[in-house]
Amino acid sequence: MRIGKFLDVVEAPGIIGTAMLALGTTPVPHIVTPDDHTAHWLLPRDAANRRPWPWARISRYVKVRTSVTEFGVPGTDLTDGPGLHWVYPDGWDGGHVADEWLVEDLAVCTLGHLGPPAQRCELCPTPLWPEDGVRVVRSRSPLRTLPGNTIRVHPHCARRRGLKPRPGGAQLRAAR
Repeated sequence: MRIGKFLDVVEAPGIIGTAMLALGTTPVPHIVTPDDHTAHWLLPRDAANRRPWPWARISRYVKVRTSVTEFGVPGTDLTDGPGLHWVYPDGWDGGHVADEWLVEDLAVCTLGHLGPPAQRCELCPTPLWPEDGVRVVRSRSPLRTLPGNTIRVHPHCARRRGLKPRPGGAQLRAAR
């Protein structure tokens, strides 16, 4: 099947496919690729573009493939085996293509099994992962700095704006 013309493919580690089945809120099947332990969902072309920020927040864990020239889609009756096969969730309603809301359940599963989603950098529109950010003081008033008025940003965004990292440990550490 040619991807990018009619469909996009969402790719995630296999553990996310298993977690999605356990979550039980997405009644759409996914394709398992046992060779590289990945799970794949089919989306209508450009569905992810209608909700770009939720997809960007989990982009470290889940990829939306829009330009793959070809992707092997097994027959709908192939539900086991050493190669590509479908996994059908309880409550399956007969459709094989997910919608843009798939990202909500994927976010829950990635948080529980792979790590936290990104936050939005306060100075640019790109994802800010917990270990990458710095806190900087940004005054709301041009006349004085208010206490506790810090924002999280990419280090390069702070440098570009001439903002200085907060005194006493500017580098954020991921919560463990």
